[in-house]
Amino acid sequence: MRRLLIAFCLGILSCFLYFFVGESMPLFAALIVMTAYFLICQLLLSRGKAHAYRKDWPVMLALVATALVMVTIIALVENRDVFLSQGLGLLLSSCGGTYAGAVVASLIARRKAV
Repeated sequence: MRRLLIAFCLGILSCFLYFFVGESMPLFAALIVMTAYFLICQLLLSRGKAHAYRKDWPVMLALVATALVMVTIIALVENRDVFLSQGLGLLLSSCGGTYAGAVVASLIARRKAV
């Protein structure tokens, strides 16, 4: 339960990070920063778990919940071009970075076990 709360709070921080970084950088650079943020967060949340990419789905969903809400709002409010550039980029960077972090944490845990 504690990891879920931490993941949700980190997801809320990602919203502010996306707004501040997105304003000061080009879109592609902002999406790379967001991918790295989600990867590092999930790596730290799933550290030590050999099957993190299969069994940590509640934590991963809590981490990307804010990003999913932001993508939904972008899809409803903005026009199609903005959704295709920002919305899908945010969706891909948040979900991809989170899953990649779980895979990396799993690989590290397996190597330490051997």
